[in-house]
Amino acid sequence: MPLQDHKTGTALWLSALALLVALTAYASLGAFSRYIADDYCEAVRVTSVSPIQAVVDRYSDGSFRSANRYSNILFVGFSEMLGRNSIPITMVAMVVLWVVGLTWLVHETRILAGMAWTRLADVFFGGTLAFMSFVQAPNLFQTVYWRSSMMTHFAPLIFGSLTLAFLARQARRPAQETSSFLTYGVICFACFVLAGFSEPPAATLVVFFALLLLAIRLWNKSPLQNRRFALVGSAFAGSLGGLIVLILSPAVANVTREKSPDLVAVLFNSFIYALQFMRDSFVSLPLPLFLSFLTSLLLIRLLKQSGDAILPDARRLPLWMIVAPLVVWLLIAAGFSPSVFGQGFPVERMRFLARALLIATLMLEGVWLGLILPEFKINRTIGVWAPLLLFVAISTAYPLRAAFALFQNTLPEYRERAELWDLRDAYIHRRIAEGETDLFIPGFGGAHGVKELDSNPAHWINVCAANFYRVSSIQSFSTKDLLEALSE
Repeated sequence: MPLQDHKTGTALWLSALALLVALTAYASLGAFSRYIADDYCEAVRVTSVSPIQAVVDRYSDGSFRSANRYSNILFVGFSEMLGRNSIPITMVAMVVLWVVGLTWLVHETRILAGMAWTRLADVFFGGTLAFMSFVQAPNLFQTVYWRSSMMTHFAPLIFGSLTLAFLARQARRPAQETSSFLTYGVICFACFVLAGFSEPPAATLVVFFALLLLAIRLWNKSPLQNRRFALVGSAFAGSLGGLIVLILSPAVANVTREKSPDLVAVLFNSFIYALQFMRDSFVSLPLPLFLSFLTSLLLIRLLKQSGDAILPDARRLPLWMIVAPLVVWLLIAAGFSPSVFGQGFPVERMRFLARALLIATLMLEGVWLGLILPEFKINRTIGVWAPLLLFVAISTAYPLRAAFALFQNTLPEYRERAELWDLRDAYIHRRIAEGETDLFIPGFGGAHGVKELDSNPAHWINVCAANFYRVSSIQSFSTKDLLEALSE
């Protein structure tokens, strides 16, 4: 619907442009991603055979803990098909695709909920969720810009947003339109693929769709109840099937043989760790979390005030505002449970899903509070301009500040590392062209907790890199190592 209030429209355009600048900065970082650590191993695996055969071989082998994950290695294979620049192309595309998926999901969900407002507001909410998730990522490099980890922890969020948007679109179709068996099959298969990226999203999806099935059966009394129940049931079946495939893999069987898991303790610790994570998030990131909530609240107030929104009955919203934190606690605990079972408190890259869920909940709470708050009896000029100026100030200054920091500090770091990697890659190919098979090459430090090539040619990363370049061995040296060798 078109914006009736030019002030609100201008504010939205300014915020959308600021978000575009910030998200462009995050996408551009992906252009400087290169192979590191597990990337070499996975590239060799998916190029030596077909991607599907690589999935089957790794799953059947089960010799290491994450061999049960089937979708991540499959999509690594698809990524490798893009050619020599496959990693930077993939990284940039995935960031863009997530923003598109979130925007589509917001659009479909608000129509399903009976809301009507400008599509520019959909762009704002989707872009803000993506931006705030990047800003508050526990380890941005490992989650988004290291392909091996990205395919495990970030990719399921990307394809999950697209799947949920498609599901919402099918759920809001008119009662006279029927859904085909193909639609149910596509949703089931998509959720099966989503579950195969890793255990945390699989467990989260199973719990989420189970809760959604219960909610539809108890509270949705519309003529569309049966169709919506069947649609969500298809998603639940696919997610549960994927989780079962993960659990029954040889890799998990090897782990359970080594130790007998105490499921009661796993569940208890999952809820404790989830609560601890939520508390620590508010302690360590109070400003961005608060701004996620506040900008959503302000935008809804502006849309109501200008008459640019058709909003649903708000009588049940206070109850939903109480229930939502409990639901997100349950979903975060579900996502944490595989890590608690395997190792303990989730490592940083495994907390990205939890952080995104927390941010989405805070934004939703802001929207709901904006819907139920009464109009304040104050001076009309102040009532119109104060929230408008505050919204513009926050929604433009914060993304632009983040973009400036990225372009000023982070991007040069990523570019420098990419240039070093490209120089070393060219050096390796020159040595190979000259007939060398045991390479002694320049090395440099790892990145954000991810190890680079080692001085020991028998190190597993060096072995994978040697297979990647099709040589007998690779040994790296740093400038410090070379100076020490020359001084002896």
